Amino acid sequence: MKSIITSQKSTVKKVFSIMSQHSADRMDGWMHNELDARRCDGASCATNHALNNDVWSVKMSALYAWGANSHGQLGLGFVSEQVTLPTRVEDLPDNISEPSIRSAVGGGGHTFLLTAQGRLFGAGWNTSGQVGDGTQVRAVPMFQLIRGLEGHHMTGVACGWAHSIALSQSGQVWVWGSNSHGQLGLPQDEVPFTSLPICLDVVNVVSVSAGLRHTAVATRDGRAYTWGHGHRGQLGHIDSEGQVVKLQPTPRVVDHIEGKVVSVACGQNTTYALTAEGHVLAWGDNKWGQLAHDPRNVAYFTCPLTIPHNYFGGERVTWLRAGWTHCVVGVASGAVYVWGRADYGQLGPVEDDREDSSSDTAPSEVPQKRCRYIPSCLNVSKSVRGVMCGSEHNLAVTGAAGEGGALYTWGWNEHGNCGDGTTTNIYRPTLIALPGTLQVIGAGSGHSFALVKLT
Repeated sequence: MKSIITSQKSTVKKVFSIMSQHSADRMDGWMHNELDARRCDGASCATNHALNNDVWSVKMSALYAWGANSHGQLGLGFVSEQVTLPTRVEDLPDNISEPSIRSAVGGGGHTFLLTAQGRLFGAGWNTSGQVGDGTQVRAVPMFQLIRGLEGHHMTGVACGWAHSIALSQSGQVWVWGSNSHGQLGLPQDEVPFTSLPICLDVVNVVSVSAGLRHTAVATRDGRAYTWGHGHRGQLGHIDSEGQVVKLQPTPRVVDHIEGKVVSVACGQNTTYALTAEGHVLAWGDNKWGQLAHDPRNVAYFTCPLTIPHNYFGGERVTWLRAGWTHCVVGVASGAVYVWGRADYGQLGPVEDDREDSSSDTAPSEVPQKRCRYIPSCLNVSKSVRGVMCGSEHNLAVTGAAGEGGALYTWGWNEHGNCGDGTTTNIYRPTLIALPGTLQVIGAGSGHSFALVKLT
């Protein structure tokens, strides 16, 4: 096992949640205008984000992983509390040595790799069958082919805390893992959990996402469906008496959405939808301002709220990503806007934070606000091409389109999930050196991935 530093093969400790108690609902943080670069030396140093249309063969590429590994979710072949620097995943199965990796997506303690051939491979926490390999073995430390999906070309995958959902090229969806709160879209009394993928009746799906214990999809006709746990309004449903639907065990369309939904994203207990017109709608928990409304006035909201267009400079939103309690969107001009919880550095520097810090301030010493409910433009000196969110940390790729991008990370770093070699929260985007051209980035709750084309 090669690593920029010696791999932390620490003694296996008692299984713990990917996020500690205080980090299970976190949100926002800042710094100044400069990017802080920390270099990792040595030959070894993803929903997901592919950086361009080229997909490089695994033989020409290398997959790196870092962060929480208490369940083997990094796929390194061993279990440890954390890996603080990018470490090469060398023991990939033979049947993905030829195919190309298009995405790396993680949940509470499990991870999936999706290949260009539409095959899915899982690793990590599996006590509820969320890896989908047909077992409930506690930890799966190396990536395994999800054989229950063979014969179907998968194009997307999303992970909740302990459940999973995959999307096929034909628009069908498969679910597996825990169904403790109806998050699989199946009756709980009939299916309390499943370690094998089950196909749902909902069809023509174009986008899937998963929160803590709820799930959302968008269909080709522009509708959004949700199911699972809804105690904070994250499902967007009310009953006949006007009360919040706290449990919805089967897919149900979300009413009162203006426009055609093209994609969805789930936070811990919040749901977002992006429309074809470039508008963002949000509903659910607003404890940290994640609905872009003052949390002192709105604790949660069940009906979808359209976030004012002027919050994004009047521009059309082209993509959105959700962390546990923060949201990141990109607009047509290339600008990136962030809002939500801020005390772990999740939001990075924004334009009106310049007076709050100086270029001499260390990343861990920048004063933090607890949350920022009005979206602000991410204040970085580099152009951002793509972002992936973990629970409370972020990965971003900078650089011009068509060029090899640079990887920056920031936010919650308790398990080394930012990859800078420390476990201290990072309050400004920090450069993470990798030995090649960056191709794909991915994130789970407290872990991260990068696929690079070796040079």
